[in-house]
Amino acid sequence: MFQAHTRRPVRGLTLIELMVAIAVAAVLLSLAAPSFKQALGRSRLSSTASELTAAVQLARAEAIRSNRRVTLCRSDDGSACSSSSSTWSGWILFVDTDSNGTRGNTEPVVKSATFDSPVTVLSSAAITTAGERITFRGDGTARNSSGQLLSGTLAVCVAASDPTDNVREVSLAFGSRTLVRKRNAAGVCGTPSDS
Repeated sequence: MFQAHTRRPVRGLTLIELMVAIAVAAVLLSLAAPSFKQALGRSRLSSTASELTAAVQLARAEAIRSNRRVTLCRSDDGSACSSSSSTWSGWILFVDTDSNGTRGNTEPVVKSATFDSPVTVLSSAAITTAGERITFRGDGTARNSSGQLLSGTLAVCVAASDPTDNVREVSLAFGSRTLVRKRNAAGVCGTPSDS
């Protein structure tokens, strides 16, 4: 026997139902977009500040381990130190075997990184005066040209008022201790203080 199959009617969305669904989605997206933008900005700031903190700590640990000077410096090309301005586009970390503060061909780069836009990294006067360098000695301390313990700051900034705390300051105090602070700079990226 042949049995006929009855077809069930296909149920879909009407044009009006589809337009209502799209309108609801658009409203939800417009409400979520500002908080997503703010979360993205905070994430960029925090990750860059964490990366810089880790680099400072790695430089100190490597100096102690190797009992040699290790330098963390501003770099534009990922291979040589640069001291032309206090705005950092990237950095390198190297063991300074000849203790001259400049990376030579025989001194390998231990680690390097660059900063992506819109993040800006600025150094305080103490680091700028040191040639945009933080150099740790074998005893694990960073000192300025006068031999005193270095206290300086690298400010990670996004020039926007959203998020409101648009700066993360990575501070080096007493020649070896690092601290990260949030700061509201009203959307401006300026030179940080040394402490």
